[in-house]
Amino acid sequence: MSDEIPGIWKIWNFTKSRKSNVGFLLSMAAIDVAILAPFYVIINHLMSMRGTTVFDPVTSMDLAIPFMAWTVVIYLSLFYLFYPLPLISMPNSQRGRNEALILSQSMILLFVISNTWFVLFPAEVHLRTQAVDGADTMHPFFLSMYEGLWSIDEPYSAWPSLHVSSALLFTLFAIRWWKDWPVRQWAIGIWWVLMSLSILTTKQHFILDLITGMLVMWPIWKWYIQPALDRVDIALSDEVSS
Repeated sequence: MSDEIPGIWKIWNFTKSRKSNVGFLLSMAAIDVAILAPFYVIINHLMSMRGTTVFDPVTSMDLAIPFMAWTVVIYLSLFYLFYPLPLISMPNSQRGRNEALILSQSMILLFVISNTWFVLFPAEVHLRTQAVDGADTMHPFFLSMYEGLWSIDEPYSAWPSLHVSSALLFTLFAIRWWKDWPVRQWAIGIWWVLMSLSILTTKQHFILDLITGMLVMWPIWKWYIQPALDRVDIALSDEVSS
């Protein structure tokens, strides 16, 4: 059925040929990483070298929020929980696979939109100095996490927060796939809220970054994801009726 659905990109041909769900998702993830990781890192470091801030979104609330070193564990759950979510939430069906491909395509679209904004409206996340100043009193376990994070991610790429928006994208699909498990839906929703707040307590982002990170997902879902999901429904209905 997937080959008959308009809008599914040809880059997934190898992925679609995988027999197992794990093989399917791992090959999909490998393509995502190969495209998105260099794209983000290059733009992030270029904006850092440029060193320009066209708009400083800091507010008194940003400055008042305390730095909480331990919340880096929640912050990093984007990588150990949200990105792997399809491995435990995607249905073992052709519909589930096609929806996962829509998820990946939406992720790529989200990165293109967000990184274009980072280039047009760069902003230095100067709040990070609060975390750096507290490094001497930080537990070595947490310090090692921050040092690894800071070595890769320059304090740019502020708003909209990709941390918030990409985790929200995976959360919305997990909630869709877990429609018969309300406890799981609530659990991942609550954890997404905690993870979103952690971008403030780790001093990785401004409040505006969090808000715009949420808002950017609305047009993407309305004008890209929902129509794509509708095409999957139509194709499935046509297959059943034929």
